[in-house]
Amino acid sequence: YNRRWEERGGTPSAHIRTVYNGVDPAAFPPAGPEPETPTLSWAGRVDPIKDLETLIRAFALVHQEIPEARLRLFGGTPKGGEAYRDGCIALAAELGVADSVAFEGRVADITDAYAAGNVVMLSSISEGFPFTLIEAMSCGRATVSTDVGGVREAVGDTGLVVPPREPEPMAAAAIELLRDPARRARLGEGARLRVIEQFTLRQNIDGFRGIYTELLGTARWMPGGMVAVTDQAPSPDWDQQLTAARPELATARPEPSEVGA
Repeated sequence: YNRRWEERGGTPSAHIRTVYNGVDPAAFPPAGPEPETPTLSWAGRVDPIKDLETLIRAFALVHQEIPEARLRLFGGTPKGGEAYRDGCIALAAELGVADSVAFEGRVADITDAYAAGNVVMLSSISEGFPFTLIEAMSCGRATVSTDVGGVREAVGDTGLVVPPREPEPMAAAAIELLRDPARRARLGEGARLRVIEQFTLRQNIDGFRGIYTELLGTARWMPGGMVAVTDQAPSPDWDQQLTAARPELATARPEPSEVGA
């Protein structure tokens, strides 16, 4: 998703490398048994960009079909965001679902937020490559997410993706999964496997290491410890040419082992 925007802005494709955000699957293990009460959970900061109004409107439609359903919202409210949070609480009351919607605030262990739901929701109107989504996937929970940023790349076929700002399709997707425990289980298992195969912290680190290694392959040490990176590999006798011109640099450059460290 970001690559397409960068290319549209004029960046040459050959200069772009994609490194996905990653999580440690050991830190986000399978969440375990689902709650007995049909529950949608959400995690994040309480902020307009997360579009909790649409999520609450969607939940009101879910509640009409599944009256025992609950919506649990985990996350803090940034300073200055209290009016938005209060507006969301008022909206839940206006829609008649105040008793079934809980703003839980910050949680000590974010995995508890994902374990709290049969389905984990993401309702944002803008995202990059959201950590909360791949964390929930690593925990083996089925997800319903809005089609923004890199969400579709993250989810693949292991969750349901719906248009942003539209309560009806979001509600329909949530109802579909709440009524089908076997499908939820399959999606959750597939989601965790997808994270392990593609979105681990180790893969993220290796991706950045690969970029730096690639750059250093066309780099040479300059005066003052600066590194010059060129579009093409320097000539084989570059070091000799520099040393001849500036003999004092012969002892100024780090040994290869230092560069590697």
